Amino acid sequence: MKVLQNKIIVFANQKGGVGKSTFCMLLADYMAYWNLPVTVIDSDIQSTITGQRNYDLSVNTDKPPYDVQQFDICAPDVMQQLMDNARKSEGFVLFDTPGNIKEDGMAVMLGNVDYIVCPFKYQRKTIASTETFIKVVEQLRSLNPEMKAKLFFVPNFVDRRIGTKEEWEYYKEVDAEFSRHGMLTPEVGYRAIMERANTFMPIVEEKHAVYPAFKFMTEIFLGKKEYSLNSDHHGN
Repeated sequence: MKVLQNKIIVFANQKGGVGKSTFCMLLADYMAYWNLPVTVIDSDIQSTITGQRNYDLSVNTDKPPYDVQQFDICAPDVMQQLMDNARKSEGFVLFDTPGNIKEDGMAVMLGNVDYIVCPFKYQRKTIASTETFIKVVEQLRSLNPEMKAKLFFVPNFVDRRIGTKEEWEYYKEVDAEFSRHGMLTPEVGYRAIMERANTFMPIVEEKHAVYPAFKFMTEIFLGKKEYSLNSDHHGN
């Protein structure tokens, strides 16, 4: 597959523990597997992806399938220079971000990306934090009319065996509300194997877990499918 132009994709949410770093690694793995040029920028203060890459290098003799670079969220002018450089890169540039979205550098980052991938859990606290994140993004749009970032919401760690009928009715309402601000991807079910994500190659079980969501997003990234709000697709 041929990448027609540079795309910058950020994994972000105000709530930690929703799978941002894991999804960033897995999407990079998938893109490399599909022979798509990809670079990962680790700007999460926990350095999850950088730490995983260092471990992977210690147990693998093969050449890494893509570069992992580490940059902390920094002053707005420095962040703008980083984003300008990312825009010149070939193919896809994936950013993993910290949970704190109130740093000045984050506003610059989000204002310069093509897509924001926002994983979330069907859990009231996580949903509330995600709603706050949506408000921040909308505020940034109002301050920066040229902001073109499109939102994807990824239901993660989904286990439909857990929860009451009333809770799932509420989650259905959440799906509809999030779909007014971005596109809801197919669900990613809970699988313990996801905790073993690495920066070299996705494990078979991981492929099955994330394939519907990643295929959905990647077809839009590549221009094979149109991005549209209020679609009938609700991740099921």
